[in-house]
Amino acid sequence: MSVETAEQIINRLVEGGLDEKFARIILALCAKPPLKASEIGKLVSISRMDAYNSLKKLQEMGFVKATLDKPMRFTGIPVSDVFKQMIKREEANVRRLQQHLDELNAESFVIKSDIHVNANEPLFNVVKDRHSIYATIENIVQESEERVWMMLSKWGILHLMRSGIINSIIDALDRGIEIKILADIDSKTIRFYEQLDKRIEVRHHTNQSQMGVYVDSEVGIQIVHSEINPTGRGKEDAALLIESKDYMMAQFELIRLHWNEGIAFDSARARLVDGMITEPLKLKIGEGSFYNRLRGLISEEEGFGFTNAILRRPNEPLTMGISAASLSQLGVDMSEILRGVGQRIGRELALELREEVKDEDFWNRLIKQWGSLGMGELEIDSIPPTLVTVKDSNNCEKNSQLGTILCHMDEGVLEGILMERHGFEATASERLCTSKGQDHCLFEISIPSV
Repeated sequence: MSVETAEQIINRLVEGGLDEKFARIILALCAKPPLKASEIGKLVSISRMDAYNSLKKLQEMGFVKATLDKPMRFTGIPVSDVFKQMIKREEANVRRLQQHLDELNAESFVIKSDIHVNANEPLFNVVKDRHSIYATIENIVQESEERVWMMLSKWGILHLMRSGIINSIIDALDRGIEIKILADIDSKTIRFYEQLDKRIEVRHHTNQSQMGVYVDSEVGIQIVHSEINPTGRGKEDAALLIESKDYMMAQFELIRLHWNEGIAFDSARARLVDGMITEPLKLKIGEGSFYNRLRGLISEEEGFGFTNAILRRPNEPLTMGISAASLSQLGVDMSEILRGVGQRIGRELALELREEVKDEDFWNRLIKQWGSLGMGELEIDSIPPTLVTVKDSNNCEKNSQLGTILCHMDEGVLEGILMERHGFEATASERLCTSKGQDHCLFEISIPSV
């Protein structure tokens, strides 16, 4: 004769279709005198009201008997009798189902549905626990028909790789589904993105904190809480499963906006791994109507002499090129364009020296690098600097007109260095310049809250 533990018997009852809580109550009542609901609740670690309601249901099912005492007491039946009762209930269900099937086969039925479900009615469901969340994500990815957008925060790629849904993502790609990932990528997580299928388009967006997956403009799952520990089990994670076309439409507008602001993965990798900024440089070249400015300039009887094939007066000979002055007449500020180029150069200079932990060492190396590039002798008043002096700048001294223009680029270079190294937006303004007769260039730097 084999001896079974209480847990083994409970598992048998559960496999037979009984709720685990009911199974524990049945076993707790075995070989016990009649007990009150509060006493039974303590035995199975549930509240008195929960125990009372569960006992009433078990009584209706024939698994528990109740006395007429006040308060009411409950007693169980042998476990073998419980299984017999369950078998009888299942047999009765099978007979009832067979009867329904026979009736459907015996006559011709026209099924008229009066149930009208509003397909556009938004549905929101809460999903808890990381395992359940990613199981739900896997389901909606498997059901995708056109495209899948994924928004990943700093550690989101770790959760994705450990969830086991990568195979479902690859299956979706094989079915022709377009998959895009917008993520906050850093040096610690970039290797995981390199492992992804190359058919997935990845872009980096700084400070991307939203986590979610959105499929076919119809359904999405928005993670509203995620455990801070990236390697945790995520028992307290929570997400919102959303089926709402209006919400998804608004969400996709936001996603596309962030997507357009993001940079391609190759550019992100070049920055994080190689210390180079390779994404396109976006510049603001002016405001207002360029057409109206052009018409006004062309219609003037006397004015600026244009040398461009388009920006020329009638009967004026064609020449190559266009001057900064003529661009200025159109509202295009060359100084701002050069400042933008300078900011990019400055950020790359700072990235090149990013391994320097101490700011003092960083600026000492930068001063040497500045000189080796032929940009002159650099002197600073503090770290970070508020006054920067440049001596022996060949560009300014050789060509005063060119020097004035290039000094705007130097302003941008200094701003870019401060942005990349110290993380704030400073404004560099040239106060003295050798192109204007002074013996050195002096830049004043305005730093917020400094």
